[in-house]
Amino acid sequence: MKRPVAATVPEEQPGCGITASGLHFLAAEPRVAGLGAETTDLVKAVAGAWAGPSAPRVRLLPPVLPYAELDQQATSGLAFPIGVAEADLRPVVLDFATEPNFVVFGDAECGKSSFLRALATSIVNRFSPEQARVILVDYRRSLIGTIETAHLIGYGTAAPHTTELIESAAGYLQGRLPGPEVTPAELRSRSWWTGPELFVLVDDYDLVAGGPSNPLWALEEHLPHARDVGLHLVLARRSGGAGRTSYEPIIQRLRELSTAGLVMSGAPEEGPLVDQVKAGPLPPGRGRLVTRREAYAWCSWPTCRPGDGVRDRHRAVRENR
Repeated sequence: MKRPVAATVPEEQPGCGITASGLHFLAAEPRVAGLGAETTDLVKAVAGAWAGPSAPRVRLLPPVLPYAELDQQATSGLAFPIGVAEADLRPVVLDFATEPNFVVFGDAECGKSSFLRALATSIVNRFSPEQARVILVDYRRSLIGTIETAHLIGYGTAAPHTTELIESAAGYLQGRLPGPEVTPAELRSRSWWTGPELFVLVDDYDLVAGGPSNPLWALEEHLPHARDVGLHLVLARRSGGAGRTSYEPIIQRLRELSTAGLVMSGAPEEGPLVDQVKAGPLPPGRGRLVTRREAYAWCSWPTCRPGDGVRDRHRAVRENR
């Protein structure tokens, strides 16, 4: 509604409102003689007199979703359950075979780091080091201890070491680019190269890209071919100031590629962050998942913290947009 029209609604008069066409209306309150003045009295009386089947209860998300309760066996390969859907409480699956890269936007304490911990744990639990390797970029060191196996190639906590790790990975991926001798059948099956899938998980990307040079620039040329060369870049960034990243090379390239993403709690003034989805105030762990096929609102996923294995604190929910 336009502000001048909305301002004409009488204050402190319950039931008054404005229709979509700008007309005033007064809502009627249901009253039945002998049933009291409250609507709840009427509802209770109707429910007590009804002999037919009752309406199904509204299904709510659990306040806590332990990581161990996610059915990891329901999927295989590069498809990982990351939460449960609001509409049916079924697992929400992120398939890196079809959506090779991923972005997460959200304010502090919304659950971005926990999302990365849960994803890293799923990768380690499902694949051997020969099948999948991980590079962690984490300037705040909030992911320390998440991976303590041979899956971890390196842990970048500052620009010089991170640049070295990424340039080394980019050089390795260069050898996977298909040449003219690769057949269409090999392109479809990715059988012209062998080796592990490479996951680059980046927390607080605003800190990583905020220096004089971005350590991830070496991966930019591989992003359009990420699925073909086995690269999976996952960025988590604060939503504050995200509207100014339109011309940042890595974010810009990911947007051009229609990269899937998760929009968590944040200020809507930043504008659309993934596709046309804006941030908004949400509880920790809740957000809207946007993929090429569909958009969901989902909330809460399991939290994995170093030192206590897989700890229970996350929730996930999704609703059709």
